[in-house]
Amino acid sequence: MKQIFLLASLFLFIIACNTATETKEETKTTDTKNTGPGTIAATYTSSFETGDISLAEKAVLNSWKNWEANNFDGLSDFLADSVNAYYGDGTEFSGTKDSLIASWKRTRASIASVVDSVNAYTTITSTKEKENWGLIWVTEYTTDSKGVKDTTSYQETWRFNKDGKADLVYQFQRKRKK
Repeated sequence: MKQIFLLASLFLFIIACNTATETKEETKTTDTKNTGPGTIAATYTSSFETGDISLAEKAVLNSWKNWEANNFDGLSDFLADSVNAYYGDGTEFSGTKDSLIASWKRTRASIASVVDSVNAYTTITSTKEKENWGLIWVTEYTTDSKGVKDTTSYQETWRFNKDGKADLVYQFQRKRKK
């Protein structure tokens, strides 16, 4: 009986030692920022710092001001030669900045009046990828050519290339209840 107890104790001791060693190795290789119950690891990054606010002011904020004023002169100054845009209504654009501006002009021509209320804007920089992003939150009040009024809230995320030109835009929108 003593031999069985001794063998069982030795067996449990060996298992316990191996389990503790594996746990230590796992801890060394896991990013502790993204672990724990209920957390999800970021596929791009979770490490950002405050970015260059002038990027948001000259590109993101000015694009909204020009949209409201129906003035598209000078918009190409802050756009990269090639731009991808993913809009809140599910449509997408991929092409040259001139084609993008032409698309914006066509859309804006269907709206009689626009008033944009910028709620907030900022910039962030991903520390690992060294990419600059501009973020803006806007409430837009529109009246179409038939006199129908609408209110939509937007959040946009703009990526700037190494030259400070916007090359990617993600837009999210929510129509306000009437």
